[in-house]
Amino acid sequence: MDFDFTTDAGQAFLERNPKFGPAFERLMVAGNKCFGRQIKPKNQLENVCFGLGHTCREDYLGILLLALDGYGHGASQLFRSLYERAVTLAYIIKFPEKAEPFVRYGAIQEHRAMEAALKIVSVEDFDKATGKDNTVALIRQRYREIKPEFQMTQCSTCKTTRTMPSFDVDFATMVQRVGPPLSNIFVMGYAIPNLHIHATLASAMSDFDKEDQNLEKRVERKRDEREFVLALASATLIQVMRSHSGLYSLGLESELDVCDQDVVDLWVPQSGRTSAP
Repeated sequence: MDFDFTTDAGQAFLERNPKFGPAFERLMVAGNKCFGRQIKPKNQLENVCFGLGHTCREDYLGILLLALDGYGHGASQLFRSLYERAVTLAYIIKFPEKAEPFVRYGAIQEHRAMEAALKIVSVEDFDKATGKDNTVALIRQRYREIKPEFQMTQCSTCKTTRTMPSFDVDFATMVQRVGPPLSNIFVMGYAIPNLHIHATLASAMSDFDKEDQNLEKRVERKRDEREFVLALASATLIQVMRSHSGLYSLGLESELDVCDQDVVDLWVPQSGRTSAP
């Protein structure tokens, strides 16, 4: 896959990281073998995991584009999406029986999004925007059919129930069950980016509450921050491809070992500012 490094920002990035070009090529070659192919899934597990993995690659390319253009917070926010998908993918592969609940829980998620939208727009406007397969009536019908499968006890005394917040356990528990190396970057991959996705004080003041008000130091800090996110994203994408290689028997282990070493060679020696997960 071609990627434009001819901009001033791209050229400056390659000057700072001269090994990145060949490493990126190797990463994309492996990525194309994982995701640039048509599959005929044998089951729901293969179907779901291919979609999650393919979207992870798109996330990664978006992170690279934002990092090159100087948007570190945007890269961090998109890395949260990549990380969440990578963990969910690894979790479903580890527990294949969760693939079907993941799919069916989509009806719950659609219904939540729809009900939030209907507080602002009319049913007619919603139906016009979503099309005939996702009208308010159809979403509510699917929700009524699926909802009983995802009920949890809210009060053990009065036996009231509520709809589960996820298709299975909460995300932190998923991370614990998946384990290293993905669990090693939970703070940078999920906890901190969460503060920047939403309208929080942390997101509002992130560029104004630092001690380094000197412009040159500030530019250097922001550059290091976005390249740190890119390093973590690269290593996370490699983990996604390892999951795919194992699930689909692609035999990419040796290629991915080289990609892992590329991450170490690229980022770890640079003043110790980052390390592969």
